[in-house]
Amino acid sequence: MTVLLRNTFKAWIDRAPGGPPKLVMTGDVRVPTNGWQARLTKRSPQGINPKILILDVNSEQPGGVGQEEITTIPLRYEESPPQDEYGQVMIANGRGEIVVCVGRTH
Repeated sequence: MTVLLRNTFKAWIDRAPGGPPKLVMTGDVRVPTNGWQARLTKRSPQGINPKILILDVNSEQPGGVGQEEITTIPLRYEESPPQDEYGQVMIANGRGEIVVCVGRTH
């Protein structure tokens, strides 16, 4: 079971000189044993509001028996250039969802 760590999720548009704007989304999930893998993927199709990017957490349990050790996995998603002027990102894991506002950096 993957748990979204609500206070760790952040999203921003990086407008650093020398490259195109880039949407960056980071956050952590907690899993019950070590050996799990998790990543953020863009949902297809997206929802009806083009200003909200929807990302799914895809996680895989390890084969066999993993050591019973609660583990935190850092996640990162980048889209360059952003396909829309997103105002929010929704992260979903099948059991719940988190919505974060997109910040701006220069």
